[in-house]
Amino acid sequence: MSSTRPLLILTDDDLLAERWQGLATSPVRARSLDDLDTWRTAGHRLVVLDLGKAKAGMPPLWTQPGWQRNAAGLAILAASSKPDDDEGLAALNAGASGYCHSHAPLDTLRQALDVIAGGELWVGRALLSRLLRLVDSRLPRAGIADWAGPLTEREREAAQLAANGDSNLAIATALGITERTVKAHLKAVFEKLQVADRLQLALRVHGVR
Repeated sequence: MSSTRPLLILTDDDLLAERWQGLATSPVRARSLDDLDTWRTAGHRLVVLDLGKAKAGMPPLWTQPGWQRNAAGLAILAASSKPDDDEGLAALNAGASGYCHSHAPLDTLRQALDVIAGGELWVGRALLSRLLRLVDSRLPRAGIADWAGPLTEREREAAQLAANGDSNLAIATALGITERTVKAHLKAVFEKLQVADRLQLALRVHGVR
C-alpha cells in the first residue's frame, strides 16, 4: 500500500524509478541536484536517492558542487544496489538520514522513510554498530551519574554495552541473561532516558543531549 506523503525519487534508472513509484501515491521523479532545492522550496522533505552512479564509477552526488546547499534540511534515504559500510558512512556524513538496499522490499523502504521522516536514522545493524563504535572511540564517556540516574544497575550495564555497539546476543552473553531480558532492559532504558534508538543512547552516554 502506497503512502500519500510527498516523495521525491532521484534516479536515472527507469526500472528503479518505476519500482519506487509504489512508495507513494504520486511521487515526483527527479534527475539532478537542482530538483532537491526545488523540492525543499515547495515545503517538502522526503527523498529517496539512488546511489547507482557511484557504483558505476562516477563520483557520488555529495561530492558535487551544490550538494550541501541543495540537500540541506531534507530527509534523504540513500539507496545502493550493493550496500557497504564505507559508502553508508559517507552518505550519512554527507547529510543522508538513512542508508539501505535499493531493491529492498517496498514495505521495508516505506518503514525506512517513516523513520527518517520522524527525524531518526535508518541503517543496517552492521553499520549501526560501526557508528556506535566510532562515537565511543571519539567522545569521552560521561560519568554514570550524569546520564543513568533513573536506571537500575542491570539497565545501566545493558545501556553501556548497547551504546558501545554490542548486539543483543553479545549483551546477553556478557550479562548472563537471555536476549528477551536484554530487549526488556533496553526498552526500559529508552523510555526512562527518552531516547529513540541506540545512536541517541550512545550520545547520551557520552554526555551529548
